[in-house]
Amino acid sequence: MQWIWYLPSMLIGLGFGFSSGYWQLALISVFMVLILIGTQAYKNRYPQFDENSVVHISNASVAIGNRVLPRFQFLWKAQWHQLLLAELSKVSTGDFFLRAFDRIKEDNFRVREVGPGGLVAWIGAIENREVSLDLVSDGPHLIIVGPTGSGKSEFLRMLLTSLRATQDFKLALFDYKGGAALDEFAEDSIGMATDLDEESQLALFSQLANELADRELLFASAKCSSIESYVAAGNLLPRLVVVVDEFVACLASGPRALATIEDIAARGRSLGVHLVAATQSLSGVSRAMLTNLRARVAMTSSDPIDMVQLGINPSKHKPFNVSGWASAIIYCGSSQAESFSFPLGVRPEPLQAQLPSSSEQLQPARSQALRQMYSSQEPALDLPQEPSSNPDSQLLSRMARLHSSVHK
Repeated sequence: MQWIWYLPSMLIGLGFGFSSGYWQLALISVFMVLILIGTQAYKNRYPQFDENSVVHISNASVAIGNRVLPRFQFLWKAQWHQLLLAELSKVSTGDFFLRAFDRIKEDNFRVREVGPGGLVAWIGAIENREVSLDLVSDGPHLIIVGPTGSGKSEFLRMLLTSLRATQDFKLALFDYKGGAALDEFAEDSIGMATDLDEESQLALFSQLANELADRELLFASAKCSSIESYVAAGNLLPRLVVVVDEFVACLASGPRALATIEDIAARGRSLGVHLVAATQSLSGVSRAMLTNLRARVAMTSSDPIDMVQLGINPSKHKPFNVSGWASAIIYCGSSQAESFSFPLGVRPEPLQAQLPSSSEQLQPARSQALRQMYSSQEPALDLPQEPSSNPDSQLLSRMARLHSSVHK
């Protein structure tokens, strides 16, 4: 049917050529129309390719699927050009992703440029730039949504790897999938609880509730309204990151869990406590809770309804197909949603070089509050120390022993 559009051009050429006596013009008009018709017929020999067809590029030829395209590009259909450009863009994007991954891996996932008071993690790349997330400025709380097999747990592990490689903070872990997903971070945390041990859950939730109360008391005694003003006054207090894998299961585990999580979501920003929650679905997460989770990451295979609840329009975001990488969409309240990719299979490295010195060990908020409230030091008692059941003190003692062994 497209050939009929050549007919007016040929008729005009014939009419003008014979009426003016320039028969050569009429001949050229007919010749050009025949060439165009022949080119169109040649193109129609090739079928319409699927958008997901594999494109093979070599030095001398281009093939789509099992068809080798003509050597001269003026014989190509418009769709072939589009498929080739998409493949070239994919190749260049993949090369950039690999270079970005090699660079950040050499730095052990440490973000080099971090502003004062930030809590920054490297989370992947977007076409021609790398992407990082600051829980302080982009959060203070983060929710990660994705079905089973979408890479959600891989993203969570990479996030924690980069966070702890970049700055010092305290970590509390809740793993409602048996503990396998976050077990590698347990030794660096103040405590880890799983769905297999209800007592460990209650103990860690009580510890977090006490930590919130201690920080509030600490700020009140220093006449500070937030952790930023407290640190600006010359005090030392690490931020606390509470990680919950299978967030909906945690909220449904009991009233103590729900009350503590709601308290962290509501008051955590000023107290320097950040919630990182991973879940397969938003079913069971209240709107009030979701409002406080301002940093949001959705795997591209997430339920479209969940994405809409997160403020993400899935139709506007196309995933990057790079081997060994997964795609997701990040949305923070202060910026537009955008697609990015992150590498799979990231595993944390030992952090011996990052252990604080004996004079810089991070003390619990309760200890710092008592020091400020009482000016006199407690007398030293020459008594044998009993083993402490506090996970935080156990971690600090392990860190001190490791530090002394490194110096020896």
